[in-house]
Amino acid sequence: MSDRQLLVSKIENGIVIDHIPAGKAFLVLKLLRLDPSARVLIALNVDSRRLGVKDIVKVEGSYLTSREIELIALVAPNATLNIIEGWKIKEKRPIGVPEVVRGVFTCPNPLCPTNSKYSPPRPIFRVEAGDRIEALRLHCKDCGSTLYYGSIIEQIDRGTISLEGGGLVSKGKIERVFLDLLLRKGALRLPPSAREPFILKSGRPSPYFINLGVLTDGESLATLKWAFASYIALLLEQGEIEDFEYIFGPSYKGISLAALACEGLNELYGMDKRYMYDRKEEKAYGDTSADRVIVGAGFFKPGQRILVVDDTITTGATKMDTFEKLKLLGPHKVVGLVVAVDRQERMGDAERVEEKGAAEYIEEEMGVKVYSIQNVEGIYRIIKDSLDEEMRRLWIEYYAKYGTTTLE
Repeated sequence: MSDRQLLVSKIENGIVIDHIPAGKAFLVLKLLRLDPSARVLIALNVDSRRLGVKDIVKVEGSYLTSREIELIALVAPNATLNIIEGWKIKEKRPIGVPEVVRGVFTCPNPLCPTNSKYSPPRPIFRVEAGDRIEALRLHCKDCGSTLYYGSIIEQIDRGTISLEGGGLVSKGKIERVFLDLLLRKGALRLPPSAREPFILKSGRPSPYFINLGVLTDGESLATLKWAFASYIALLLEQGEIEDFEYIFGPSYKGISLAALACEGLNELYGMDKRYMYDRKEEKAYGDTSADRVIVGAGFFKPGQRILVVDDTITTGATKMDTFEKLKLLGPHKVVGLVVAVDRQERMGDAERVEEKGAAEYIEEEMGVKVYSIQNVEGIYRIIKDSLDEEMRRLWIEYYAKYGTTTLE
């Protein structure tokens, strides 16, 4: 194979960004915010009928493209995005300049409210596109200041932009960002000692506890929104789940997850979904004909499809209660169950341990497949070296008795 053939060689699966102005490929890479392990091919100054010479970026692997991919147009206004599957182009589309850019660049005005030291709002810029790329301007909606093209390029080049997850998303990236959130914000809790484990609702003495209820700050909510929306969009794009009309979040923790997922799907991927949630007690006041048990059910139509989201799955008992409650809607289809963390445990309680795992039972008995952003294997692999010998033994013994997986 010649050097020229190598430059333009095909890839089996992945993303190709074509028609990048010569010399701008590395700026495009910074906007894509790829995983460090990503396999990337870069071709510089390739002959082009349209541009004379151009750059090309090829990324191997399965990726999901969010609306943030449009940011590439700020440095490569004529770029095209090609999605490759099985050596062939599955989809080809131009990348247009966005009308609005949210939370990416820093306003040049030091007195702008978005530059406040304490809880600054997310900066929003209106995009003004000119005849030439160098004429592009960003106008701050908070203070009216203008960010000129040179400053835009400088912020990208310095890496000071904020993309809340990036323009290209892989399953591995979602898993890593989400686990980092759990660890940094204390949502993964360890007991004071191996002799004081957490007692779960099932009565089991657990060596850890997942509490998404502590993720109440703005940064955590933004990451939760990105992670759930991106994971769901990835499942849809890969054909793992059917499209759906509703996201259902069991009370209490599932409610905010369902709302965040709906907002994220709309903001990042242009999907408009509704969400529902259940009441712990039936509504006994006001208009009791609507939303008596399931809030949001007033818009539901028989036969519509529902995706259920929740924080964790342990023994599966609460999930079975959820499916029973959904029967109040009448004819419907649950297309899947997405949880933040699969504890990978068998059904039962502290004394009674069944053969089947919770996820396996739900899939076999209810016909609903379970998908998790993270699971205990992934979590343990990251934290086990930080555990003392006694605590590590607690993890191993717990999963030897209750788990569907073996820890070492």
